[in-house]
Amino acid sequence: MTQEKMRTRIDGGLVWTGKAMQPLSLVIENGKIAALVPPDQAQTHPAEQVANFFGQWILPGGIDLHVHISDGSETFFPGSCCAAAGGITTVMDMAPFHACVTPEQFKAKVALAEKECVVDFGLIAGIVVAQEDLNHLAELDKMGAAFFKIFMPADPPITTQILWSAIQIAARTGLRLALHAEETACFQNVSDWGDPLAFPHSRPPVAETSAIAQALEMAHAAGAPIHICHVSSARSCELIAWGKAHGTDVTAETAAHYLIFNEKDFARYGARVKTTPPLRGEQDSGSLWAALADGTLDALACDHYTECFSAALKEPLAIESAPAGIAGLETSLPLIFAEGVSKGKLSLERFVDVTSKQPAHLARISDQKGSLEPGKEADFFVIDPGEEWKVQSQGAFSRISTTPYENWTLNSRITQTWLRGQQVWDGKNILKTAGYGRWISSRSSGQ
Repeated sequence: MTQEKMRTRIDGGLVWTGKAMQPLSLVIENGKIAALVPPDQAQTHPAEQVANFFGQWILPGGIDLHVHISDGSETFFPGSCCAAAGGITTVMDMAPFHACVTPEQFKAKVALAEKECVVDFGLIAGIVVAQEDLNHLAELDKMGAAFFKIFMPADPPITTQILWSAIQIAARTGLRLALHAEETACFQNVSDWGDPLAFPHSRPPVAETSAIAQALEMAHAAGAPIHICHVSSARSCELIAWGKAHGTDVTAETAAHYLIFNEKDFARYGARVKTTPPLRGEQDSGSLWAALADGTLDALACDHYTECFSAALKEPLAIESAPAGIAGLETSLPLIFAEGVSKGKLSLERFVDVTSKQPAHLARISDQKGSLEPGKEADFFVIDPGEEWKVQSQGAFSRISTTPYENWTLNSRITQTWLRGQQVWDGKNILKTAGYGRWISSRSSGQ
């Protein structure tokens, strides 16, 4: 009998049922959840493999809508190992420019990732930076792309014509358009790189908010579904809330670094917190927590990107020459649990909503993933909500040494990650080899 065919029972833990944590046994068959039963009924479900998670919490596996693990210095194997170590069981990869915009490129990317990933993955239908990138989106939608993306501050910048064409395609196909919203006309030249605030002030909040306002108006007129990536400012949240209230099909995400840091942290961390859009003011961080809690923001996504990893930033790069991007797959979930749930900024229900349930819906895979209920795939992570630990590199695959979080002490630790009923992370080691992960095709119906 193969492991996949074995019945597995998980006893002793508290399981998230959708509204509350309850003491339940999790019965797994053929990689899917077969039943959730009270502890006194567990023995009526005999299993070949039994694990006991006494005192720990079992939460749906994280689904990250926005990662770059086939870009920069990252590749699918180490990137997916980072995901597993961080409780993330499914990632949606955004390829480099012009790299996944045709059916042939899409098929090649699936084949490559299936050989290397240890967690499941979906694909974004390319990043649109030119008119020709729009040509095959309808085909890529039918092939199972999760959504597609426009990167406004490309070189040359995205024109209004391209943005409007993309929004019309989103309206026709139903394939959601994700937007890196920054209007380059609002950028400013840096006169003094010795000023820690030079970089964030060179890309002011109005660059983001003006781009969002334009996209919202276009999407409303066209009836298009759009998604705003990595929201960084309080005003952006106000605009998104206004769009939702007036019937625009808009969703949005933010990342842990915008919630935890603000622009003053450039003085301490320098290039380690360089990302685009940049960190904003302290008030913006507070507004983002509130927007994540009240549903204005739909998802948490880490925007994982790493460059020059071999140097490990032992001697931090000067901020003007450092690439923009923060590696976040290992740390996103435990950070937001510790800084949000444990500190009362985010309910456990909203934590699960923004890390798993809503991302599954937005990626059109909620018939398979995003909750712990019979019939869904047995994807979950196990967290000890009272165990303090120090954030440190986990070994060859780890990207922690490129982020600002190294050596932070958090009050809750992810001890295991399971994917399709199999353990992939035991708190110290990756237990599956490259190729265990599989492609998850997004579906246009049943969501």
